[in-house]
Amino acid sequence: MSEHLHLAALAGTLFVMSYTGVAWVMAGTPMPGMKPEQLRVAALPAHDATSGRPLASAPVLPPQPVQPAALPRGDGHPQRDQLRLAALAASTAYAQTPCDDAAKAVMIQAVSAYAKAWADMMGCGPDGCDYRKINATAATFSTPLDIQLRDAVGAAFEKRGIAIDDFPSAIRINVAMLVRGRGAPATACPQTRAQVSR
Repeated sequence: MSEHLHLAALAGTLFVMSYTGVAWVMAGTPMPGMKPEQLRVAALPAHDATSGRPLASAPVLPPQPVQPAALPRGDGHPQRDQLRLAALAASTAYAQTPCDDAAKAVMIQAVSAYAKAWADMMGCGPDGCDYRKINATAATFSTPLDIQLRDAVGAAFEKRGIAIDDFPSAIRINVAMLVRGRGAPATACPQTRAQVSR
């Protein structure tokens, strides 16, 4: 009987020691006599089930804030891109507040500057235009940002209250190319028509 009691005590002692040792290591506490550097545990790489090769683990990145939609690209020329963005913003603002005199003045100024840059690059003079310059200018002013700008200018003209005649005469043909016939023939603001009919 004492032999059975002795074996039970031995089994209980081994169980307690193994449980304590596992709990000790799981808690991150080094075993007596071991240096902390010896306890570094390296993460095992995951393996591909089909090939058995280790999978590359991607680093965990913090969540990124949602970025606003990027504008289409211009041609990378700082001055031209600035003119494009200013004309786009002014045309969009006018379309949102049609017949507003301040928005109209800003749009006329911004679109005029853009159209003048276009006209200056074409370099047409009293003797006419060089078709090579026309083609080069058309290519330069056909970026995705230019296309969006043309749509915004056309949408602003469709809101009425702004006409080709509001722009300087030297660039009206360029503005007309931007508008592409949109906005004609009724260009007066509804308030203006109502005031005239009284």
